[in-house]
Amino acid sequence: MKRLLAPLAKVLSARMIALLLVFLQTLVMTRVLGVEVFGLLSFAISISALLNRVLSMGLDQVLMRELARDGPDQAGSGPVWQACWRLVGRVTAPLVLAIAAIGLLLSLATPLFGPYRMTLAAAFATLPLLICRKYAESLILGAKQAVRSILGSQIAYPALMILGALLTWGLGMPATGGTVSAVYSAAILGSLLCAVIMLQPTRERLRASKAAATAPRIAARTVAMSGAHFAFIGIGIVLTQHVDVLMIGLIMGPEEAALVRIATRVAEMAGLMQTIVLLQYKPLVAEAHGKGDLDLLQKHVTAMTLLFVVTGIPITLGLWIFAEETMSVFGPGFTEGAWAMRIYVLGVMSMLVCGPSTHILSLCREERRASRDVGVALGIQVALNLLLIPVFGIMGCAFANLLALLSLSFLGRYNAARHIGIETSVLSFRKLSTER
Repeated sequence: MKRLLAPLAKVLSARMIALLLVFLQTLVMTRVLGVEVFGLLSFAISISALLNRVLSMGLDQVLMRELARDGPDQAGSGPVWQACWRLVGRVTAPLVLAIAAIGLLLSLATPLFGPYRMTLAAAFATLPLLICRKYAESLILGAKQAVRSILGSQIAYPALMILGALLTWGLGMPATGGTVSAVYSAAILGSLLCAVIMLQPTRERLRASKAAATAPRIAARTVAMSGAHFAFIGIGIVLTQHVDVLMIGLIMGPEEAALVRIATRVAEMAGLMQTIVLLQYKPLVAEAHGKGDLDLLQKHVTAMTLLFVVTGIPITLGLWIFAEETMSVFGPGFTEGAWAMRIYVLGVMSMLVCGPSTHILSLCREERRASRDVGVALGIQVALNLLLIPVFGIMGCAFANLLALLSLSFLGRYNAARHIGIETSVLSFRKLSTER
C-alpha cells in the first residue's frame, strides 16, 4: 500500500486541503446564510454544473486524453487536437454565450424561476467563466500536472466562497439570494484566474507544437461524436450527484433540496480517494492504452481499485455509525437527513468496489459504451425519483440514487472486461497478488 500511495503524496495533500476547504465552505454557508438561502444556491449550482457538462460538449475531455497520449510537445500538431479547437471556436463558444445571455435575461426580466431567480442569474452570468475554467484544468491534467489542475476549482473557489460569506456576515449584510449570488460570482471569477495562471507553462509548449502542425485535417463530425459521448458521460455523472437536488427542489422545495445537498456531499466523503486517484491515474491510463500495453493498463486499474476500497471502507463505516452526529454539524435541522445520507454512502461504496469502469472505458476510446451505461443508470434514477419522492421524500431520492449507481457499477465492470480485457472490480486484486 505504501508503494501505491507514494506517487499520490502531492495530490493527496492538495486534495486534503481541498476537502477541508469544501467542508468549511459548506459549514460557513449553512451557518451564516441559513438552510433556505443555501438551498437556493444549491439549486443554482446544480443547474450550472449540468450546463457546464452539456455546453463543453465533452471536447475538454477529448483534449485531455490526446494531450496525455501525445504529450504537450506533440499534441498541438495532432489532427484531433486541431479539430477540437475548431469546434470550440465555431460551435461551443457562441453557444455558451447565447445560453448565458438568454438565461440571464429570463432570470432578471421575468418571474419564470420564482425564488431561484437571483441565484440562477448568477449561475448564467458566470457560465462562460466556469466552462473556461473547465477547459483550462482539463489541459493541465492532460499535461500530468494533477496538483495544478485542482488549484482553481478545488482550492481557490471554496476559499473565496468562505471569505465572501464571512465578509457579508461581518458587514452585516442580509442573507438573501442576491447576497449569495454576488459571493458565488466573485469566487468563480477568482478561481478562473487561478486556473489560467496554472495553465501558462503548458500553454506555451502547446503553442510551439501547434506551429509545427503538418497532419491532415480530421472530420469535425468524428471528433464531435467522441466529444458528445464524453459530454453525456459527464452529464450523467453530474446528474447522479445533482438530479436529486433538482427534482426534490422542484417537487418539495428549497429546504428539502438543502437536506439532500448536504446528505450527498457528506456521502461523497466515502469516495475520498476516488478523485485523488483519478487525477493521478487518468493521464497514465490514456498513455498506457495509447501504447497498447494491456499489462500496464491492468496494473494501473488494479492499483486504483485497491486504493478506492481500502480507503473507502473505514470512511463508510464511520459515516454509517455517526450519521446523525455528522449531519448535525451543519445545523440541527440537517439531522433528519442522516438515514438518507447512509443510503447515499452505500451507493458511493458500490462504485468503489466495482472500480473506475466508466472512466476506463472512456479513456480507452470506448466512450460510446460508457455513455450508454450512464444513460441506463440515469433513466433508472429519474424514473425512481418521480415515483419515490412524492411518497418518501429525501429517502426516495437516496434509494433512487443507490439503485442507479449499482446499475452503472455492474454495467461498466462488465463492458470493461468484455471489450477492453480489463478487470476493474475488486476481483482484480488477485492479479496484484500474483505479481507480488
